[in-house]
Amino acid sequence: MDAAVELPLLEVGSESFKPLEPGHLDSMLTSTGAGIVLSGMLTVAVQAVCSRCLREFPLDVTAEIEGFYVEEGQEAELPEEQEFGFIVDGSVDIMEALLTALALELPFAPLHAQDCPGICPQCGADLNDGPCACGPDLSRSPFSALAELLGDDTPKE
Repeated sequence: MDAAVELPLLEVGSESFKPLEPGHLDSMLTSTGAGIVLSGMLTVAVQAVCSRCLREFPLDVTAEIEGFYVEEGQEAELPEEQEFGFIVDGSVDIMEALLTALALELPFAPLHAQDCPGICPQCGADLNDGPCACGPDLSRSPFSALAELLGDDTPKE
């Protein structure tokens, strides 16, 4: 089955991902006698927000889809750890399997680039656009405690 799938807003932890277009589903439903097996791939482009600089950017996500569906009353025959859905009136609702697969693939801290420098903790400037006027924050230096011990020993003119 090759189909376009409308997806809702996806949330993973504190991050939200808005689909930019319908997802592309390439899947197969197979009857095994014990139930119906869903397998395939889902690809979707989502709007993400970079965790470091807060820029919005498009993110392509591909997820492997799996699902198993049985008629109501047949679930007692399945192993305890088997995850499954129900066949209702001859059809299956695969949306839960799609959303679960996407949730496993979406990042908890999306980045538009691995080397994103983020924003300045002092002034909030986006450091992707270049350095800000704040200069380096020396209070975070591991040697700042030494400077406190030495005091102000600068020579006076």
